[in-house]
Amino acid sequence: MTAPSPHRPDPVPEPDELRAAANRRIFTFVAIFTLLLVGALGLVLREEKRRGTLLIQPEPPPAPAPVAPARPAKPAAPPAAARPVVAPVLEQSAQMEESLAAFREAAAHLVAKRFEQAEERALAALKAYPKMAGAQRILGLIYLQQGNVDRAIAVLEASLRIEPFHPEALTNLAFAYFQAQNVDLAMELIETCRRLHPDYKPALLQEGVMRLGQPGSTEAVAVLREAVAAFPNLPGPRNNLAVALARVGDRAGAREQLEALLEMDPRNFSALFNVGALFAQETNAPAAIPWLRRAMAQIPPAQFRAYLNDPDLAPIRESPEFLQFLKELDPVFPGPRPAP
Repeated sequence: MTAPSPHRPDPVPEPDELRAAANRRIFTFVAIFTLLLVGALGLVLREEKRRGTLLIQPEPPPAPAPVAPARPAKPAAPPAAARPVVAPVLEQSAQMEESLAAFREAAAHLVAKRFEQAEERALAALKAYPKMAGAQRILGLIYLQQGNVDRAIAVLEASLRIEPFHPEALTNLAFAYFQAQNVDLAMELIETCRRLHPDYKPALLQEGVMRLGQPGSTEAVAVLREAVAAFPNLPGPRNNLAVALARVGDRAGAREQLEALLEMDPRNFSALFNVGALFAQETNAPAAIPWLRRAMAQIPPAQFRAYLNDPDLAPIRESPEFLQFLKELDPVFPGPRPAP
């Protein structure tokens, strides 16, 4: 057996070779590190780009519309006190209260026959509350008193559109149509009112006046008897009943009504004149003239002239008593003396 050969050590490198080997190792390390850094940066950038494509970008807000240049504002007024909020029903209640106050004033003026003031307040009531039918009815009465029949018809019809079949509006509208010579429609309205409101007595009075205005109406007597029974102390219905009775030939019944009226009012002009007219119908001039004189004493003489043309006086117009009566009136009514 043989013994191993002894180990010989490697030769020692030179210094330049050591330095070159060290530089190669450093370069290799730097290169690897740079590659890793570039790869990392590329990866980060790719991820950011991918995330950006997944996000929903908000739409930009629309551009504001062009605004016209405003006029220079006036100097701001001092801030007013805030108006309290009022419920519509309460505001309407206030309007109705104002309208009602004006309506009551109009009614008071109407009773006092201050027609201009009554019209002004009735119009004020309608301005505050246009659906105030009561104010329209007052205006209708005012226009009837003033002889403005067409205007009365228009406003009374308007009131009926607000309150259909109101008895006062029906009654006054019937009289307005009667004044406009539309007798058929007037009678239809008043009869409708009587059927719908049998207890409304003013309609009874109105129907009596309207039927009395129809010559030869026998229905006037029945209606006016009912009116006298409803208003026994009212002069108008009793006097109208006397006229209606005289027209149907019942002079005794007419005289009875006139005597009852003169007991209540001895100076009632209509009753005094109608008593004289009853005697004139009987061709009793001596009995008629004293009653005519008494009647003339109750009104201004200038107003009495129209009554001398009453057709009921025709039977005594040529009598000596009536001619003498005209002579007595001659100083009051200048003119040619009646032919003898």
